[in-house]
Amino acid sequence: MSVPELEQRTCRAYCLASRWLSGHLNSPRTLYIDSLHVPVSDVKFLPGRCGEWILTVSKGIWDVLTIWDLRSSDKNETRKTCEWSLRGALFNGIALNTDPGSDATLAVSVSNDGEQMIHLLLLRSDQNGGLSIQTTVTISSSMKPTKLEGDLLAVSDEVSQTVVWNWRARTSAILKQPDGEAGLWQPNRIIQVVFANQSVLVIRACSIHLFPYPELQEMPLTYTPIAQHSFGWIDGVCVTPTRTLTPSLSILLRGESDDPWTSGQHSLNHYTLLPNLNAATDQDVRPSPYIFPPALIAKVPAVRGTLRCRNVVLGPCGTAAWIQPQDRAVVGLTWTSDEGYPLQAIHSISGKESLMLAAFPGPLTRDGEGWKQDDVGIDVAGIRSTAVFTNELNNWTALDYDEEVGRIVLCSSFGCVTVLEL
Repeated sequence: MSVPELEQRTCRAYCLASRWLSGHLNSPRTLYIDSLHVPVSDVKFLPGRCGEWILTVSKGIWDVLTIWDLRSSDKNETRKTCEWSLRGALFNGIALNTDPGSDATLAVSVSNDGEQMIHLLLLRSDQNGGLSIQTTVTISSSMKPTKLEGDLLAVSDEVSQTVVWNWRARTSAILKQPDGEAGLWQPNRIIQVVFANQSVLVIRACSIHLFPYPELQEMPLTYTPIAQHSFGWIDGVCVTPTRTLTPSLSILLRGESDDPWTSGQHSLNHYTLLPNLNAATDQDVRPSPYIFPPALIAKVPAVRGTLRCRNVVLGPCGTAAWIQPQDRAVVGLTWTSDEGYPLQAIHSISGKESLMLAAFPGPLTRDGEGWKQDDVGIDVAGIRSTAVFTNELNNWTALDYDEEVGRIVLCSSFGCVTVLEL
């Protein structure tokens, strides 16, 4: 990184942090709006690209994966660098590599003519500055990729099993939760896998399980959980390692929000998994490196409603983005008297989907504002979310948020892609 580039990024980070601390976030700059003319089912920022490249998955006659370069956004346009598809194929899951220097940029689960495969793809530059997508490895598997970090790939089914695989060394291990949980009346779909401190955290729609960090072998061993917890059925969840002195995990989740028989009162809940400081000296065979159950830190009021995009995205510094459905019920004040949270306002968004932002306890919240310290943890009563963008068509289908550069990308069922800069 050159000195001018370092100076530019430092100034940008300072300005972005100042906006979060001041709460002035309700006028983001629109960098790019375009239409792909086909529905977009998924969108992601490419790690290590400074928020300048995004990946979209569009749903036409068959699925198409496209890489876009946003560096020409000053002209309100963008450049399609390359795309990848297989004739007649559908994509069932995508994981981007957190190591941008790896020989596998992403993993894609593909269903084609009755066959299910996982393709490891490499985004490669040519001598003329162009980009192409090449297949590195192909794996026959009905599981979907959930985590890609360097040479390690995690793939999961929709019931109870996750496999951690070193695709270069051809070694693996199996993480399996108890069989009794497989009989749930609805699929316990996989949402996220996190390679955590001395462990692997598997997050599903009804449960989270912490496994010991496995030893990968040619003949895979099977591991069972060392800790587990259930939040009940949830719509969306994001688990992120925090940037603090202790290696804790932050959890932001949205409970089921589209049940018409439930109350209009709803919230997004923020939890933390604190490190178990006694794990190193514990004489147990498999001590948990984190303290279970997760501790509730904060609640943000929300409204119930139907969403096409239920993602919530939480950054390592504690800022988050999510889509709030159009308000169908309660408007006014709400509280949860059993837990002592005071009255909080829920604002009507006039029947429009809204992009919401909030800062949870961390380096981008001011000490002592709206929350207090007690013997159990931080009881946050004053967390407020801010609506920064609305959608009259109520058809957002995908969301991603890059906290480091302050960019958010939204996609719709009409193929419209919108990139916002805070």
